[in-house]
Amino acid sequence: MASSKNSISPVVVFLLGAASATVLIVFVFTSTATPAWPTMVTTPRRRQEKAGSASVTVSAARTPRAKGTAGSDSELRRTARTSDQAGREEAEEDEFAGMLRRAAMEDRTVIMTSVNEAWAAPGSLMDSFLESFRVGVNISHFVQHIVVVAMDEGALRRCRAVHPHCYLLLPEVGGLDLSGAKSYMTKDYLDLVWSKLKLQQRILELGYNLLFTDVDLAWFRNPLVHITAAADITTSSDFYFGDPDDLSNFPNTGFIYFKATARNARAMAYWHAARRRFPGEHDQFVFNEIKRELAAGDLGVRIRFIDTAAVSGFCQLGRDLNRISTVHMTCCIGLENKLHDLKNVIRDWKSYMARPRWEQQMGKIGWTFQGGKCIH
Repeated sequence: MASSKNSISPVVVFLLGAASATVLIVFVFTSTATPAWPTMVTTPRRRQEKAGSASVTVSAARTPRAKGTAGSDSELRRTARTSDQAGREEAEEDEFAGMLRRAAMEDRTVIMTSVNEAWAAPGSLMDSFLESFRVGVNISHFVQHIVVVAMDEGALRRCRAVHPHCYLLLPEVGGLDLSGAKSYMTKDYLDLVWSKLKLQQRILELGYNLLFTDVDLAWFRNPLVHITAAADITTSSDFYFGDPDDLSNFPNTGFIYFKATARNARAMAYWHAARRRFPGEHDQFVFNEIKRELAAGDLGVRIRFIDTAAVSGFCQLGRDLNRISTVHMTCCIGLENKLHDLKNVIRDWKSYMARPRWEQQMGKIGWTFQGGKCIH
């Protein structure tokens, strides 16, 4: 038995030594190697790689950092905000471009108007504006080509309740409230009317012809028959002196047509930039001041004016209803006054349309001027 035990002892010793060596090797290997499985711990090296990545996310910006990396955190958050803003702007651009495609006529013409909450309220200007298309002569189909630009959230909600193409345009001045009935030539009023110009420029850059119409305007016949392809810009007039090419005519930019050309996009940008030269003035005043500059020099824009007998307004009102295409509440200040006379003009038109054709053609049916606030 003693001899047997002595013969086994070297084998046992050998096995125990081999096992100890194996355990030591495994321990050393596993303590120095990088794990091959995913880990929830973000190492300093991986955090640095994420900070340098172009695809930074908000959640990554909130990952805890070691001391001394406050500047990297701040830059990361700014990058994330910039990325989010760019994403929102791209989505809004896609939304607007899609709306233009849906609203455009076959020749890529889009009609645009703008409203705030006061003008879009039930029974206010937008309702009368849309009604005029229903009572006009074969123009109801134009409604589907109108993009209504809302200047505030209230206007957008109301627009979406009555119209298919509504777009929210935030004012250029952050925090500005454009929802109320703005008094003529106040700072808020000026910001309201100027805010739409850059969007109009964008429409041209996207390749769409633009017909802008104010919402305090009644459509009764097709006004596009008075727009010529020979001109770059065709505008209505406050005062028209007989020659459509005479730059002495006074424009009214509340009804104005732009062909989709690079020249007109540059002209629009020039017009908007000219605001700085005429502080405290509205877009129409500035357009009248720079119209000769637009027509001359490098821009070389051809401007044509429409006879007020057809595309009319209260400044110089057309009397013959057989020729009238539109009537604009021009030379009239205040929402209440504009709305009162707009409703009266539509009422007079309905009375005209109810008469026999032979009586209409006699040309003796006109505006009643009954109880008018501005009409004269």
